[in-house]
This record gives sequence, C-alpha cells and structure tokens, in this order.
Amino acid sequence: MTIDTATAQQYFTESDPIMADMLDAALNAQNPIAIPKPKPPSAYFGSIVSSIIGQQISTKAASAIRGRVVELLVDINPETVTKVDFWDLKNCGLSEKKTQYIKQNAELWDSIPTQDFVRMSDEEIITELTKLYGIGKWTAEMFMMFSLARPDVFSYGDLGLMKSLYTHYNYKPHYVRKIASTVENWSPHRTTASLALWHTIDNGPVLL
Repeated sequence: MTIDTATAQQYFTESDPIMADMLDAALNAQNPIAIPKPKPPSAYFGSIVSSIIGQQISTKAASAIRGRVVELLVDINPETVTKVDFWDLKNCGLSEKKTQYIKQNAELWDSIPTQDFVRMSDEEIITELTKLYGIGKWTAEMFMMFSLARPDVFSYGDLGLMKSLYTHYNYKPHYVRKIASTVENWSPHRTTASLALWHTIDNGPVLL
C-alpha cells in the first residue's frame, strides 16, 4: 500500500471533517505538502546518518553539516564511513558522540535486514532500527514515513504533531482516550494525516 492523498481525502471527508479540511488546505496551499516516495535500500543508511546529524540542532545547521559530510565522503554509505578517519568526519561539524554513532552504525549495518523492510511490519522495523546507535522510536517512525513511504504511521512522540492535534481538535494532553480514538480513526491514512498536521504549523521533520 502506498500513500494516496486522493483516497485519504475521500476517507477523511466521510469520517473526520476537521482532518478533511486540514488536508484540503495542505494539498492546495501555495507551498503544498510533499508526498514521500519510497527510497531504494541503498539510500537507507544515508537517511539514518541524516537523522543523526539533525538531532537537537536546527534544520539550517544540519543541512550545512550534511553538505560537508557529503563533500568528504562523496557517497554516504557504510563502506565510505568505515574507511574515513574519525576526526575528519567529526570536523565536518559533528559532535564526538554523533561521530561515534555514525561510525558504529556503519559497522552494524550489515546485521540489519534492510532488504526485508518492505515485507516487515512497522513493529519489526522499529525493533531493527532501534538496535542502531542514536536511533530511537521517533527516528524509526520518521524513517518509515519518509524513507519507506508507509501510509499508516503516526508518532505520538512528535511534539509538532501533538501540538497541532491539540490545537485543531481542542484537546488537552490528558485527553488520552480521545486522542487515541481520533488517531486510530485516521487509519489507514495516518501518514497523510501527519503531513497535514505538520503543514498547519510549518514544522515537519526534514530527512534527506
């Protein structure tokens, strides 16, 4: 199953008018939402490296650092990361910890069954990706949305998503059952709903 905004729009029109309006606005805005496309397995490692680079820094800073990493490595893959000198990689603007994560993950990468991701469940992919250094559940969920383009992913750990949901549905954080019911009702189009929610606050994650 792929992300299909037209089908999602029809579904939300019938099941959730608030989300239907948000999605319509997001699709027809001057700067409309970008719909993720599945990446080839050869690009997965680069997405993981980009997510580590971007942790706890601004999008602008992350973009600059990634640009220097690409200039150094030419192609971000486990082999080039393994071969490059630790300090040369760190001098691209990375912290020592992030540099360690990237180097360690290059060594671990062959143990992750990335070729099987298209057949694996969301839970199985999260389990595999969180074996990597510096990768938690949120990053795994973003990977499923933006690298695998899975159509039915929502991250309760994303502050931007939750802030937008609270605002548009007039919910408070302690409305746990209402929130869960609303999010579950968006299935099987929770990724599209997430894109619409992010668009309202112009605060979506950037995974290159």
